[in-house]
Amino acid sequence: MLRILALTPLMICSACGPQIDVGTPPPPDSYLTCEALPPAPSVSRLQAIPMPDGMLAYPKADVDARDAEIARFIVSIRGAWFDCSNQLERVSDYYDATE
Repeated sequence: MLRILALTPLMICSACGPQIDVGTPPPPDSYLTCEALPPAPSVSRLQAIPMPDGMLAYPKADVDARDAEIARFIVSIRGAWFDCSNQLERVSDYYDATE
């Protein structure tokens, strides 16, 4: 109870005093959002073909089709990463401009 009584004058004085500037307002919400990551591709398992010498091989067309799909996914992920990187740069520029 004694602590509350001790803080009461401070609360009264702070309510009546001048407004204190607490700093730069936050950047716009558009600066704080990034492009969503793309969904992972559904890649099916490759079927190996037995060769006459007993070795297993994968058809080149199947490997190329799978690799192209994975490559597009990786490029999309890098695009989303660069989008976030650019947004962070905008936030940094925003705070630098307000100083």
